Amino acid sequence: MSNPSPAELRQRWRWRWIGSLFEFSHLEYQKGLWIDQKYPNEVGWFNEDMHQYFDDLNLDDHYEFQIKKGIISMDEFEAIKEFHFAFDHYLDSEIMKNPDIRDEEILNDEEWQSVVAKGLACWNRLKNIITDKNELEHMVGLEKNYLTIEIKENKLKVTTE
Repeated sequence: MSNPSPAELRQRWRWRWIGSLFEFSHLEYQKGLWIDQKYPNEVGWFNEDMHQYFDDLNLDDHYEFQIKKGIISMDEFEAIKEFHFAFDHYLDSEIMKNPDIRDEEILNDEEWQSVVAKGLACWNRLKNIITDKNELEHMVGLEKNYLTIEIKENKLKVTTE
């Protein structure tokens, strides 16, 4: 098996990036994944998925490397930066200081809902910027496969029974 080319590595990174942006910009999907476990081939929870976004995608420098290497464009960064910095800031919030925080509490937190609302706005901006046909189909496919409600204010009350 040969090593992947730089183009293949870029494509794989972007595919994971788009999936992560989708997850953090849709409360309905978060509830389905983290609380209801309604996606049989997927497992996730806030802490794990947060690390996948920041650590696995190597975003500790806030996209400097990805921009420099041409993995994302400056326009794409401009489209998502509001969400990215809001998410990064949220990790320092009061609620996140509790090591026993449950996903339900995060989803019901107004500050988190504000982060997600920013994510949704950024997601929609990004859909207007991305020109790669496969990436756009991936974005639309995620929405079709995982969203069932029309989002008006991106607020969702989470309860467990």
